[in-house]
Amino acid sequence: MVPKPILLSREQIDAQSWDNHIHNSRQGVIYALSWYLDIICEQWEAFVWPSAADFSITMPLPVKWKWGKRVLYQPLFCQYLGMFSAQELNAGQLDAFLEALKARFSYISHYAFNPENFSVIGRPGPNGFKMEVFQTHWLHLNQSYTELYARYTKDRKVNLKRGSQISWEIVESEDFEPLMALFEKNHARGIGKIKADAYGMLTRLGTECIGRAYGRLMYAQEGAQMRAGVLLTRYRGRTIYLFNAADRAGRRGNARALMLDAYFRENAGTAMIFDFESPPKAPVADYYAGFGAVATPFYVIKRNALPFPFMQMQNLRKWLLPRTRQYLFSVLYRISNPFPANRF
Repeated sequence: MVPKPILLSREQIDAQSWDNHIHNSRQGVIYALSWYLDIICEQWEAFVWPSAADFSITMPLPVKWKWGKRVLYQPLFCQYLGMFSAQELNAGQLDAFLEALKARFSYISHYAFNPENFSVIGRPGPNGFKMEVFQTHWLHLNQSYTELYARYTKDRKVNLKRGSQISWEIVESEDFEPLMALFEKNHARGIGKIKADAYGMLTRLGTECIGRAYGRLMYAQEGAQMRAGVLLTRYRGRTIYLFNAADRAGRRGNARALMLDAYFRENAGTAMIFDFESPPKAPVADYYAGFGAVATPFYVIKRNALPFPFMQMQNLRKWLLPRTRQYLFSVLYRISNPFPANRF
């Protein structure tokens, strides 16, 4: 039987030791680095195993207080976390960590395990969790650009052709104000309520990523006007499409598609994986799949063992939320892609 994981507070975690572990793990992803978690989490702690001083398996735990209880949640700008280890994980280790989660958290709003954890989770585990399969899209760039382009759908090729007829200038920058302004003016209203500190958090995160040479901010410029922007992070052979925004001219001119295509051309033939961070909505995911990206599954766990009446209140909220999200995602899709190629 696998010994129980040990819970560490953020104050008990040595950042350098933690980051070395994440960097050398099979699942190493930028979301799990200590400085990244420090920016995006209200607070975080971690399960480690087999000892606090010499751990070989870790699980970062973003936590916040709600109803006077500690809640495990998935923070903004962090698609997945899960278990990290330099060695292959087994079912016994997974079950030990899940049992530790169950003992620690009566409510888990949404906690995503990274895609590399998928195979070990794909089996019956401890009771007490609701498990769902989500998908992101990965584009493997270990081919020539000609081969990559051949996998684009007809729509993506038409998008790029139309975009190339506009005199876009793609520039790199460290100034996040145009990106925030593009998003706030052109997307925020269609998405719904956004946390007041989300813009500041993204600016701090992007600035830190660029300062550590893990980030890249690009704009598509028409004359002196920024029409679209994308923020990419790059770490351990994986580039993540972390954030983007465009105004009407940028959307109509397919500026973001051109920036992505330029990045794929630049990195073609490398071992890089490009993660689109696909949302759980078919139209947007299908758009990303149009670049030849492959659907890549990962597990999300949820748990509600709250006492009465909190459980009933949350169940009602969860019944209402998907119906609201369905409407908001349809609005977002129309905002982000109002001129699909097949409409012309």
